[in-house]
Amino acid sequence: MMTRAYNNCYLEDVMSGIGAMLDYAVRICGQELELFWSRFLASPVSAQIERRNPRYLCGLSGIELALKVASDTGDSLPVEDTEIYMGSPEYWTGWTLAYLQWHLNKSFSELEEDGIGVSELYSVYSTLHEADLSRSVLYAEKRLAEYNKGLYLKKARKDAGLSQRELSEQSGISLRAIRGYEQGSLDIAKAGAENVRNLRSVLGLPH
Repeated sequence: MMTRAYNNCYLEDVMSGIGAMLDYAVRICGQELELFWSRFLASPVSAQIERRNPRYLCGLSGIELALKVASDTGDSLPVEDTEIYMGSPEYWTGWTLAYLQWHLNKSFSELEEDGIGVSELYSVYSTLHEADLSRSVLYAEKRLAEYNKGLYLKKARKDAGLSQRELSEQSGISLRAIRGYEQGSLDIAKAGAENVRNLRSVLGLPH
C-alpha cells in the first residue's frame, strides 16, 4: 500500500491553503505565476508540507503561506484585507497541484520536473476546472506516461552519442518535435509510423 505524504484528514486544508496562496500572490498581488511558484518550490514552505509539519498543513492561511514564501525568498507582498476567490484559475491550479502532490506521492518539484508544473496545469483550467478531480488525475498520469517515453528517447539519443540537432538532421524530424518528445509535451506515440521508423533506425533500436 502506498504511503501518502500526510494523512488525508489534512488534505482539504492543504488544497485550500495552496489554492488561496496562489490566488492571493498572483491574482491579488500581481506576482508572475511561474516566478512565484518557483519561489514556493525554493522556500521551506513546500518542504514543510511534504514533511507533514502540521503548522504548514493546516495552521497557516493561504495568505500567510504567500507572505511566508515571499519573505523566505527575499521578497515581500503587501498585506491586503481581501477575500480569496475560489473560482479563479490561480486558486484552482494551486488546489489541484496540492491534490496531485498528495495523490501521486511526489514532491512539488518532482511534479514540475515531470511535466505537471504550475504553467501546464494553469493552461488546462478552462478544460478541467468544472470536472471531477479524477479527470485531473487522468490528465496528470497521461503527462507522466508521455514524460517517461521522452526519457527513453533522450537516453537512447545520448547512448548513440547524438545531440538533439544531430538526431533531427539524421532522422528528418524537426528539432522542435525532438525536444517536444523528450520533454513530454508531444506524445511520441502519435509521431507517425515513418517518423518512428526513422528514429529507431538512426538510434539503432529494434524495429
